[in-house]
Amino acid sequence: MSTDPATLEAQVAASADTYTPKQRRRVLAAASLGWGLEYFDFMLPTLLSVAIMAHYNVDAGTFSAALMVQLVGSAVGGLIFGWLGDKFGRRATLIWSILIYSVATGLIVFTPPFAVFVLLRFFAGLGTGGEWAVGFAWINEVWKPKRRGFSGSLIQASLWPAYALAILVSQVVVEWQWAFLIGLAPVLACVWIRLTCPESKQWEELQRLKADGKLSDEIQAKARRSAWVQIFMKENRKTLLLGVLVAFGAQWVPYTATTWMPTLLREDLGMTKGESSNVLYIAAAISFVSFIAAGWLSDRYGRRRVCVWFAGLQALTFGVMFVIAALGASLQPYVILYWLASVFLGYFGIFGAWFGELFPTRIRALGSAAAYNVGRGLSSLGTIIGGAIAVSQGYSYAVSMAVVGCLVVALVGSLLGDRTGREIHAEE
Repeated sequence: MSTDPATLEAQVAASADTYTPKQRRRVLAAASLGWGLEYFDFMLPTLLSVAIMAHYNVDAGTFSAALMVQLVGSAVGGLIFGWLGDKFGRRATLIWSILIYSVATGLIVFTPPFAVFVLLRFFAGLGTGGEWAVGFAWINEVWKPKRRGFSGSLIQASLWPAYALAILVSQVVVEWQWAFLIGLAPVLACVWIRLTCPESKQWEELQRLKADGKLSDEIQAKARRSAWVQIFMKENRKTLLLGVLVAFGAQWVPYTATTWMPTLLREDLGMTKGESSNVLYIAAAISFVSFIAAGWLSDRYGRRRVCVWFAGLQALTFGVMFVIAALGASLQPYVILYWLASVFLGYFGIFGAWFGELFPTRIRALGSAAAYNVGRGLSSLGTIIGGAIAVSQGYSYAVSMAVVGCLVVALVGSLLGDRTGREIHAEE
């Protein structure tokens, strides 16, 4: 490491202690707005699936392929915007990603042909994939280390109020296309972010050190290499691979259970739109609390340990649901079990802080993005498999197949590194 006094002083000046409480809150709000409204965007098609499939005259399998395209887009977008976030800064890149997914969602109001609908979902995925990586890299650098897990969980939990809004919108719109017009709302958030939120001081200081040639010889040699090469270097390779697998397992859960639960409630349990929405509202409220609780617990007991606890208990819950489906028993317990599974979904509240702490500042956004969004893209297989199972075996099997994802998270998560609460600096 460099021993130049001016460099050391700059490193300290770029620590998390130099942000004011107001600056931290603004960055937290910016990341939460972007991520929460992203989930609003993603869940609209699933909540309006019956109307959309009827309009385009497609079955569940074809519709699942459209959802898969968005997930693939999120993987691509995560890599692109993660790289841009490390190169051009957290704030600007977050704004770019939000603009892309907002415009792509809003254009669906014009009821394009199904092929164009699918293309727009791909572009929405591009933006949403980038938003996660950059937003969490930003908050990792801004927030105090001892409460980083809690702050990250607040961002992740923001998706549940957005999900509740999506449920409400899906109920009240007369024509399904108009629900997507609300997807343009995040454009206003971009203006606010640009005017009020500070750029990451750690990222800015890293750029100054690079430009002045003041990085240590070891770090300078690494920084000269492409970020795409750096994430595959020996020190990062294992973290990247295990992170991809953990994210794959985690995303498998909502892209099977959450995707098909609304349809199961309506088609298999005969609930009205209002009754099924109430079930989903309660699940969202439970998950909201669960995310925050898991983040808080991870600051106290470690990211890895809490993740394995939650995923293991959720696997037991979905395992019971699978047995019920296999025995052909009444599906009435599915509602209670789905709520219980929501209690244990809290591991999602840990990932942002966990992944960000495992990568250095120079590749934090790209490393986190590659782990989370490549895993997310691979989990699109869950939508295809879930759709095929829904058609051939029924929605109860499609929902209970989430047990596969829980087991992957619990098993692989136990192998992933844990650097809970570490200090983050420009040069590392």
